[in-house]
Amino acid sequence: MTDHPIHRPGALIVCCTLAALGAAVAVPAALADAYAVCAVGLFALGGGALAAYRTVRGSEHRTDHAVLERLRQDPALGPEALADQLGLRPAAVRLSLRRLTVSDQLPPSAAPPG
Repeated sequence: MTDHPIHRPGALIVCCTLAALGAAVAVPAALADAYAVCAVGLFALGGGALAAYRTVRGSEHRTDHAVLERLRQDPALGPEALADQLGLRPAAVRLSLRRLTVSDQLPPSAAPPG
């Protein structure tokens, strides 16, 4: 059993759909001089984009937390081994290691070379 972070692709799809619908409403409304409807569309666009951003950042936070916890248990693990144990792609683990290194949260014994 892997204890990988919770992924929410459904939530991201809903947020992006809301943003796209907002844009689809705002542009024709602006062209038709219906500025109240345009404002509602822009509000939906902004809300959908912000919610999508927060969904992705939350997923990144959960991934970083899972990688950090696993490294605290076994600092010698490489990105591929971490990815395998966490049920993630190696690229996601490498990005997480990069974020943790830049933010100085990575233990020195687990820092990637270079």
